[in-house]
Amino acid sequence: MFVSRAEHVGSLKRPTALLQKRSDFQLGKCTAEELKSCEDESIANAVRMQLDLGFTSITDGEYRRTMFYDGMFEKLGGLKVINNPPECIFQGRLERTTPLYGEAFDFLKKAAGSENVEKLKVTMGAPEWYHFRHGKYAYEAVAYASDDDYFADLAKIYREEIRDLYSRGCRRIQIDDPILSCFCDEHFRKLMQKAGVDPECLFDTYIGVLNACIRGRPSGLTIGLHICRGNVKPTREPFATGPYDRIAKKLFNKLDFDCFYLEYDTERAGTFEPLRYVPKQKHVILGLVSTKNPELEALSALCKRIMQAAEAIAHGEMPRTIEEALDQLSVSPQCGFASHAPGFEIMTHEIMVKKLTLVRDVACTVWGKA
Repeated sequence: MFVSRAEHVGSLKRPTALLQKRSDFQLGKCTAEELKSCEDESIANAVRMQLDLGFTSITDGEYRRTMFYDGMFEKLGGLKVINNPPECIFQGRLERTTPLYGEAFDFLKKAAGSENVEKLKVTMGAPEWYHFRHGKYAYEAVAYASDDDYFADLAKIYREEIRDLYSRGCRRIQIDDPILSCFCDEHFRKLMQKAGVDPECLFDTYIGVLNACIRGRPSGLTIGLHICRGNVKPTREPFATGPYDRIAKKLFNKLDFDCFYLEYDTERAGTFEPLRYVPKQKHVILGLVSTKNPELEALSALCKRIMQAAEAIAHGEMPRTIEEALDQLSVSPQCGFASHAPGFEIMTHEIMVKKLTLVRDVACTVWGKA
C-alpha cells in the first residue's frame, strides 16, 4: 500500500471563475464545452498546486461536481429525480450503462503527468446514501423485492466502476461516507429506533454492503473510507456528532478497507481511545486540521496529538511499539474544503493553501516526508 503522510480528503475550494462559469451554464449563458474547458483549466491549476506543495495524494478537487457525492447515482439507469419526496427515488433496476468517473480520471492523469499517476486519488459517494436518507422510499417494489436485492445491484455497480478505474491506471479510491457517523450520534440512533430500526442491525447491514462494493478489488489498489460528519451546513456545524466508541471495533475489524479517514478536529469527535481497536494491517488518516475554521492550528499541538493517537494504538487490544503505531498514521484536514461547490465563504483559497501547507509541514516534522 502506497502511504502518503500528508493527505487531504478530496474537494478543494473552487476558483471564482469556475463557479461563475457553472452558474452561466445553468442559466444557459455558455455551452457545455465552455464549462468543461474552464473545469479543465481549473483542475490543471489545482493539480499543479498540490504537486508544488509536495503532496503525494492528488485529486481533481471535485471541480466537476456540485456536491461531493455527484457522479455516481445520477448517472445510473433506474434513477428518477424526485422533487417532492416521499415518492420513491429508484423507479427501475439500477444499471451502470457508462463509466462514471473514468473520463474525469483520464484528464486528471493527463494533468498530473505519467510520473505522478500512482499519486492520483478518485473520491466517490457512499452506497448507502439514498437508503439511509429515504428508507422504504428508496426504491419501488416493482424494481426491487428487498434491500438485499437492491444492494446487490448497487455493489455490482461499484465493483464494475472500481475495475474500470483500475484499468485506466487509478490506484487510489476513497469512498466518502457521511452515514456511518450517524451511528456515533445518540440523536440519530434514537431516530432510528423511533422508526423501528435497530441501529446495530442496520450498521451491520451497511458494513456488508460496503464490503460487497470492494470485494475482489484488483491487487495494488488502495481503498479508503472517509467517515464524514457533514460539511455543508451554513453554520459550519457537523451533521453528526459523538465519539467513535460505538462503532470503532466493527469499523476497523469488519470492514475490508485499507485505510480510514477520521475527523478529529473538535472535542465532539471524542478521544483517540477508540483507536485501540485498529489492527496492525490497517492505516488511519487523522483529520486534525479544520476546513471550517480559518484559524491556523499550531504545528506543535498537531504533532502532539499525532503522538497521542499513536500511543492509543500502541497500547490497544493488539499491543505494538510506538514506532509501529506511528507508522500506521497520516495526517489530513478533517474534511474537504468544498464538499458543496461554493464551500464556506470564510474559507478562502489563500487560507486553504496555508492549511494544506501546515498539513505537509506536520507530516515532514513527524515522519520526515509528506
